[in-house]
Amino acid sequence: MKLTNIQDNVQKNADAIASVLGVDVTVTDNNLFRIAGTGKYNNHIGEQVTNDGVFAHCLVNCVPYVVRNPKEDKVCKSCSKKNCDEYAEIVSPIIYDKRVYGIIGLIAFNEEQKRVLLGNEKNIIAFLNKMANLIVSQIIDKEKSNEIKLLISQLQTVINLMDSSVIITDSRGNINYYNKKANNLFHISSYNHKHIDKILLNVDIDSVFKYKKKFTNKDFSYKNNDLYLRGIINSKIYYSDANKNIESVVFFIEELSQFISSARNIISTNIVTEFDNIKYVSEKMQNVVNHAKKASRTDSTVLITGESGTGKEVFARALHYDSNRKKEPFVAINCSAIPENLFESELFGYEEGAYTGALKGGHPGKFELAHKGTLLLDEIGDMPLNLQPKLLRVLQDSKVMRIGGNRYIDVDVRIIASTNCNLEKKVQNKEFREDLFYRLNVIPILLPPLRDRPEDITLLANFFTNKYSSKLNKSVMRINEDALDLIKKYPWYGNVRELENALEYAVNMSDKTYIDIDSLPIKIKNFSSFSCCSNHLYSENIYTIDELERNEIKKAIKIYGFSTNSVNIICKKLGISRATFYRKVKKYNIISNQILIND
Repeated sequence: MKLTNIQDNVQKNADAIASVLGVDVTVTDNNLFRIAGTGKYNNHIGEQVTNDGVFAHCLVNCVPYVVRNPKEDKVCKSCSKKNCDEYAEIVSPIIYDKRVYGIIGLIAFNEEQKRVLLGNEKNIIAFLNKMANLIVSQIIDKEKSNEIKLLISQLQTVINLMDSSVIITDSRGNINYYNKKANNLFHISSYNHKHIDKILLNVDIDSVFKYKKKFTNKDFSYKNNDLYLRGIINSKIYYSDANKNIESVVFFIEELSQFISSARNIISTNIVTEFDNIKYVSEKMQNVVNHAKKASRTDSTVLITGESGTGKEVFARALHYDSNRKKEPFVAINCSAIPENLFESELFGYEEGAYTGALKGGHPGKFELAHKGTLLLDEIGDMPLNLQPKLLRVLQDSKVMRIGGNRYIDVDVRIIASTNCNLEKKVQNKEFREDLFYRLNVIPILLPPLRDRPEDITLLANFFTNKYSSKLNKSVMRINEDALDLIKKYPWYGNVRELENALEYAVNMSDKTYIDIDSLPIKIKNFSSFSCCSNHLYSENIYTIDELERNEIKKAIKIYGFSTNSVNIICKKLGISRATFYRKVKKYNIISNQILIND
């Protein structure tokens, strides 16, 4: 802060001093520029005084100084000022917090003024100190005023950037302040809304101003000309004294659509999935991805079919994030996981009081939450038959009505449906509406099972190994050849999901830097034995009974080990006694010194 920022005040102080003492007054800043002056100095404001005179001396030493005999005083002798006609002078610094802001000077230009200054020297210096303190207080007030103005400006900026409408009233509800959001929404300035009850038409305002009850998530509706909206109100009451007399009330108002937007962002989980995230090398999958990419460029309904675990939701998300709706929500609903009596409310929403237990203010359905975005109807084949006509109507009209509501809500939603069942067969059995099936099946996408694209198995297995090795903080780097060979032969009826689960299990179980057969789930290891038996059965080679026995005992020991508990399991699997087992092991020379011979 500088004295020039309160120059008007300094000039008024100089005028007051001059009128009381009858002498000329001048004030400089800490750079010796004159910022106020009376009498002879009135026309020299803005000029710089000499930097070797009494003002400069006072500025350097920070103490008052009295010049009794100009030209003879030691300070005056070094002054470069010419034509000095002063008779006497008293100067005093303006100091605050050890910092000099400027100098006040009283100057006598005749004998009478000199007698005034020097005849009451001590009192005048004390008076100048008080005037300096007054100027300092004005500096502080100005600083605080500027800080408050800056803070108010910053707060106004923040309030205007808020998503909520903010309205501040006095103790009677008269509007004193509103932010841009409130004005844009309610046109307060245009319609001259002076009282809050002109906006909150259907809200009990008396409960706030008479009974001092704050609003917490209070729902309301507003209608003015063509504008109709529903919102949520919260309020904060400020009191002026200990008697709790209301000083002001701040109302925070949010559109219901804003609440819905926040809710749908949470529900959609924002798991960004792109086609590049889908791992494959097979031509079959490449054709499916190319087909899906074409579908993503349209708003037509897509029906994704495929066995459980083939990645239908992953494809649905990729379709969404490759479309022009990718910045809007992706909302998924599992049609098989919702009880039939709750299905309609989940899909279409409900109004307050629609039924016992309905939430206050109602609840938006998945269609509203997915507005402008994508809605995945997962396991659509399990949708209750009685709700299918309502879904068909929404798909045709792009409007929903909440349970208990009396008006339609426009929705702009791209529909993706998925199922692992044969919908056409369900249509034939009258378990699924034919017209809804054709409405959903505009762009069909069939995901092939993993066993039909075996070339992808190795890629996926290695990908999941690396994924869970990192996630579980393990050092499992690869899959050995025996385990990988078994993984490639396994039919994977659970598809990619089953493969992922198996590799997560294997990474957990492995105590090596690689996955071997011992690390794999028992189901897959057991399949190895079954597969071998099948190969023997259909092979053209004929094996002796001894050879078959030897191979199966070797295989069992390799899978389960040779501990006491392992032998018990092996005997149970092979259907032989422990004595028979040990006799066969000895007969076929399978174990030598407790070490398995891998011949």
